Amino acid sequence: MSTYLLRIKLPDRPGALGAVASRIGAVGGDITGVDIVARGDETAVDEFVIELASPNLVNLLLTEIHEVDGVAVDEIRPLEAE
Repeated sequence: MSTYLLRIKLPDRPGALGAVASRIGAVGGDITGVDIVARGDETAVDEFVIELASPNLVNLLLTEIHEVDGVAVDEIRPLEAE
């Protein structure tokens, strides 16, 4: 397993977080942590800790997330194993 920190900006509206979580699940990603970093007038910044079966799935994950209207990926980076 490979673990990543994913930071996104998304619309602050009902269902947006669920839509992103669904896309993560679509590539077999396992969400092991979620943090709502900030909320503004109409947007939120959220961080996910995600486990993927292979680093080769990162590009597919990003493609899936970009399919959600109004979502932008700020950062994705690998996390060190503890």
